[in-house]
Amino acid sequence: MAAFADYSVPVAWSRADFDEANARRGFDRSISLGAYEGGRIVGFVLNGSGTWGGEKAAYDLGTGVLPEARGGGLSGAIAAELVRFLPGLGFGRYVLEVIRDNLPALKTYEKAGFAVTRELECPEGSYADPGIPSPSGLDFVDLPLGHAFPRSTLSSFRDWEPTWQNSDDSVVRMPGSLVALGARLDGRLAGHAIASPKGTIWQLAVARGERGRGIGAALLHELSLRVGPVLRYINVQADDKATLGLLARCGISDGVGQFEMTRALQG
Repeated sequence: MAAFADYSVPVAWSRADFDEANARRGFDRSISLGAYEGGRIVGFVLNGSGTWGGEKAAYDLGTGVLPEARGGGLSGAIAAELVRFLPGLGFGRYVLEVIRDNLPALKTYEKAGFAVTRELECPEGSYADPGIPSPSGLDFVDLPLGHAFPRSTLSSFRDWEPTWQNSDDSVVRMPGSLVALGARLDGRLAGHAIASPKGTIWQLAVARGERGRGIGAALLHELSLRVGPVLRYINVQADDKATLGLLARCGISDGVGQFEMTRALQG
């Protein structure tokens, strides 16, 4: 918490929130590092392990340096150490996200060989009914979580893949702690929404053949009833104007932006 005390986005996790966020992202202690000075930790990177783009990958859950230890290149040294030893453990790619206005971090990652792979938006706000009618015959079902999660069906609804922390792998890691809604039209699954009990949306998608009928708006309304009116979506791909437009019509529009960055570690 001390390392993020002056972060551009307020960080006020409880220990339970911290542990849950790490579990969701696949925290792997064996590939996480601490930088020590005089026996005291002054910098760190917490990493998760999993797959990304079909190869073994590491994901930066959080990198921080205490304010008094900044300015000496410690973040860059940590990044260089990771790039040095991760390939020997079979990791082919390293993935992270950085807030767009965090220029020092962005420059550090660029120097370490990372490149921006996509731009992301994180809209938030209090749900407001947009007045979009729902199609006749629409109802909602609770989707199974854990290993019964219907990955293949839901992936066919998407125009882009969720980021690491919202991926299907992350959903599978957190059975029992998510709200997972399926929108069913005439007995067929036509869309879905997944969110935390605190209102953070992980996934939202509607089947391609069913778009423009109010299903997405109906899912957001149902989410607001189940988790409360304050919703935020981390991360929406920035070129998905349809989803961002729908969220804005429902009062969910302000928020920070991020870059997803990756670095090849082998080959």
